Amino acid sequence: MATIIINNVEYPIPEGEKLNAIQMAQRVGVEIPYYCWHPALSVVANCRMCEIEVGAKDPKTGEIKLLPKLVPGCQTPAKDLTVLVTNSAKVKEHQRMVMEYLLLNHPLDCPVCDQAGECGLQDYSFHHGQSVHRFVEERSVNPRKEVSDGIQLNTDRCIMCTRCVRFTREITRTGELQVTRRGSHAEIDIFPGLPVENPLAANVVDICPVGALLDKDFLHKQRAWFLSKHDAVCTGCATGCNVSAEENRGALWRYKPRHNPHVNDFWICDEGRYSYKAANKPDLLGAMYLKTGNDHKKATTGEALRVVADRLRETVAAGGKIAGVLSPFLTVEEAYLLGRYLKALNPANVLAMGPIPTRGADQTFTPDPIEGRTGDASFVVCRPFKIRAEKAPNRLGVAAVLEHLEGKVHSFEALLDRVKGGEFRALYAASSAVEPWIDQAESDAIRAKLDFVVVQDSILTPLAQAADVVLAGATFAEKAGGYVNADGRLQYSAASLPPREGSLPDLDLAAILLDRPGNPVRSSEVLAEMAAEIPAFATAHGGKLPEYGVLLAGVDHAPAGPFPPPFVDSWFVAQGAARAR
Repeated sequence: MATIIINNVEYPIPEGEKLNAIQMAQRVGVEIPYYCWHPALSVVANCRMCEIEVGAKDPKTGEIKLLPKLVPGCQTPAKDLTVLVTNSAKVKEHQRMVMEYLLLNHPLDCPVCDQAGECGLQDYSFHHGQSVHRFVEERSVNPRKEVSDGIQLNTDRCIMCTRCVRFTREITRTGELQVTRRGSHAEIDIFPGLPVENPLAANVVDICPVGALLDKDFLHKQRAWFLSKHDAVCTGCATGCNVSAEENRGALWRYKPRHNPHVNDFWICDEGRYSYKAANKPDLLGAMYLKTGNDHKKATTGEALRVVADRLRETVAAGGKIAGVLSPFLTVEEAYLLGRYLKALNPANVLAMGPIPTRGADQTFTPDPIEGRTGDASFVVCRPFKIRAEKAPNRLGVAAVLEHLEGKVHSFEALLDRVKGGEFRALYAASSAVEPWIDQAESDAIRAKLDFVVVQDSILTPLAQAADVVLAGATFAEKAGGYVNADGRLQYSAASLPPREGSLPDLDLAAILLDRPGNPVRSSEVLAEMAAEIPAFATAHGGKLPEYGVLLAGVDHAPAGPFPPPFVDSWFVAQGAARAR
């Protein structure tokens, strides 16, 4: 078996994985500090922070010979009998000198810097720097720049790692950023008249290891250590990007991308990044309502659900059928329980998919296939990132539920035609869409043909204004459950916010209608039932999904690999996140 020696300890090298020294050390719990390296970008080795002692062990004699000079870990492949020394006095002195050099002209503005608490320069200065500043000359002061309407560049904080430049050249391939001039006068800047406005632009803020590039949307609004972080899934489109939803005092403050090698790698589009704002809207439904005459009156959750249950039972007892609309914004667990409830009232009731919003066409960003992005020419991270035109996060998941309960997937348009034809006496429409999903004409056509209408939603729509009962459901940030993306991957999204006053998560509303014991219900329990009952969800064994999700049963395709090993963008980001929690 191939082995590598790190600080006099031998470790096996994983079969088939091509790692560099940074990755291999991280895999076994040894930290090699770095700034410029990133597994999805080309290796430039210009920060020199990751330099370590490197050598080789003679397989015959067992003698270890080290190179006389330190070598960048990002450019050192982890091969059989490679020897790495990361904790020697020579390495530590080098790290101290690099930190002193990087801080020569850096402003001492940590207390007012937005990056404080999750800053690589701040953390590495504490762990690898020195407490005495020997530089007595006047510091260089560089101007603050607006590289786009949403991104600010504080040039005096920049350490010239060039991650942002490589991102725009290699990932988006739009090339808006460049390094101007040379030596101590070098600066990051945009090309004249070409601001950083590509659809993935704000990722340059995420990959900046210091406080040089800042997102104006978040600037001076919160401190990182006040934010609670929740592993969630972006519901902005069918890609299903993994995000960290960060909240404080009952409000979401930002989305940041979370690594998933099967879905979004390290990135998120700007449209999805700022979609968190919909959860903070002041006009979200904040109560249950019952229609009395021509007006709606607030009601308790118990009162509203009793009316729903009684009126739907009366409809079925009178020989009428109920139409159910399950939105592609619902989680799979919510769709399953609501569908089961309506089918239990009368197997002849019809379930249909809610409206599926689309906008524009798919946008695909194919990274420049540069070899050696992880320090080894045989390992290339080059997977396209796609922004879907389909702006619903769970069409495939709800479709799998409908196929099980209904036998086929009825479209909303087809159901609307049947409603207009007088086939149904009642309607139960469940939606968690963040934008209006039905217009006034469709609402009028539905209301005119039905005796009883229930709308479960988080926003006020024309149909809600005409409904007999309005149930205030949860937004995407207030619910936990599974979503199936366009590739057929089932992923878990945690709730980021507590239910707003007057509302209740959709899963709990369905559980109460089903008279299900153990309320509030856990999504994992429902998913376990689905895995046992619905063949498509058989891969969700026990209702517990792995970190990167699972493909639905029968989905025989997945994005092309190879994939890098599980990766946290440097030790210091992990430390900042730990403090923030």
